[in-house]
Amino acid sequence: MRFVTNSNIRNSAVINSAIKSILLLAFCTQGLSALAADAITGKVTNRTTNQPAVGDEVILLRLSEGMEEAARTRTGAQGTFTLPVAAPGAQYIVQVVHQGVKYDQKVSSSAPLEIAVFNAVPKIPGVTGSMGIVEMSAAGESLKITEMYAITNASQPPVTQAGPRNFEFSLPEKAKLDSFETKRVGSIWVNAAPVAVAGKPGQYAVDFPLRPGDTLFKYKYSVPYAGAATLRLRLAYPIKSFAVGHPSSMKFKAQKTQAFKSLGLVQGLELEAAASPLAAGNVPAFEISGLGAVVAPSETAVAPPPTLPQQAPVANPVAPAQTAQDPKPDQSGKEFWAIGAAIGAVFAAILFVVVRKKQLAAEKSKKPSGPESVVAALQEELSQLEEEKSHGKISEDQYDSTKQALNLSIRRALARKAS
Repeated sequence: MRFVTNSNIRNSAVINSAIKSILLLAFCTQGLSALAADAITGKVTNRTTNQPAVGDEVILLRLSEGMEEAARTRTGAQGTFTLPVAAPGAQYIVQVVHQGVKYDQKVSSSAPLEIAVFNAVPKIPGVTGSMGIVEMSAAGESLKITEMYAITNASQPPVTQAGPRNFEFSLPEKAKLDSFETKRVGSIWVNAAPVAVAGKPGQYAVDFPLRPGDTLFKYKYSVPYAGAATLRLRLAYPIKSFAVGHPSSMKFKAQKTQAFKSLGLVQGLELEAAASPLAAGNVPAFEISGLGAVVAPSETAVAPPPTLPQQAPVANPVAPAQTAQDPKPDQSGKEFWAIGAAIGAVFAAILFVVVRKKQLAAEKSKKPSGPESVVAALQEELSQLEEEKSHGKISEDQYDSTKQALNLSIRRALARKAS
């Protein structure tokens, strides 16, 4: 894949994209509040047409022993609806069904809800992933792998991609799929049932719509392991920032020189980041060896996610999902996106060096490159970050994690300059 260059770092869409792809994602779910009202009202707007969504089904789901339907209605001529509340002290989610796609919104107060829906299409060109992280651990004769991806739908006008094969993934030979979870940013994880793709051994598809914005996919599997394994992972969509994480006791070796760059220890994992964005298809092959367990920063117990009501898998089924007793905030999200922020910041620095070298070669400039230029680029990103915070475009968690990653990259660049 080629790097796109610009002559002016302030207008560099490439570098801003590398950082903002991280800022767009905040993998932490807010807790649900009990509702103290006898009715829930709201309005549904079709954001593809910017018109009221008329005649859409609206369902009230009570969160108790899983998700229990409490009431049902349809939107009126202006897209408005009213749902009766039988148990005001309970926690609720309102679900709107538009063109076969479900849009959920949690109820946190008695204020009227504003729910956005979008027209559904079978395929959106140019869908990409902002980030992918693969986590590995090994014990005994089993290598455990978790793959997690953030897939971005940036369609304009905004539409939802809906179809039975929205997300396809492949497993290595003899792999056993343990679980598959997905969610929208700001929602809760739900278990999905992948379906085997006919005629393609080890390949699966998931019927989960790609709504505008970011959709998260996470699946876990294990493969037989004799102390070392060579892996050739496959991507469903192009990924801008990709990394492999493993315990320090395990060794990572890319088969192709300079295909990955070590980022050191981040959130308890040794990170190996792809040196450039990856196209859909094969990830550069690598070898993993040794034994080691992943130690989570916080082992807070989280209730298992509910299951999506969809068709059963054809083969190699995922373990049956348990019913959620009480959805909790996503405890793993903060650690995951802290890692992602570090990847994005370092990737932006690497990218800037490459871009700058090409500019210098083309212009035959005598201006210095290296650590000074990298620091200048990262300082520019810090300035952009402060501006976005001042305009309320990012959350405090996004601001803190990204600023920390940028400052870390600046310190590393200054250390290289000093040495």
